[in-house]
Amino acid sequence: MKKEFKIGRKIESRTTKRQVQPKNKFAVIIWQLIKDPNDFSAVDWSRETKAAKNLFDTYPRIEFWAQINIGFYLNSLNFFNGKDGVKYLKDAINDFERNLKINFSTPQQEKFDDKAKFNKNIPKSTKPVSLNSIFKNGKKTK
Repeated sequence: MKKEFKIGRKIESRTTKRQVQPKNKFAVIIWQLIKDPNDFSAVDWSRETKAAKNLFDTYPRIEFWAQINIGFYLNSLNFFNGKDGVKYLKDAINDFERNLKINFSTPQQEKFDDKAKFNKNIPKSTKPVSLNSIFKNGKKTK
């Protein structure tokens, strides 16, 4: 069975006029991050595929690459070879790892004892609290 790859971005192919279905994991990275890969020539695709392979080697989780959003689209994946690109990539990986640790399952419902009786006669302090008793010598007390 052939594995289907999806991206989290809405972009249509220039030839089919439908949502892009990437053919491999490297195409997922290219279609998710590049501004408009429809304009690429064969040389551009080979250059970007090589850069995508390097990126996939740094963090090999396809779920991450299918949903990554750095806030803007790139002209080339070689942006991640520079100092700013490394910073953006580290931040995105840290956010993704942090979100993986969150437990989204529904919590178990607590069970209460309906037959338990509570004392309704709660003793009150004999002296009511006044505004002046809150402050002593102009300073807040505990």
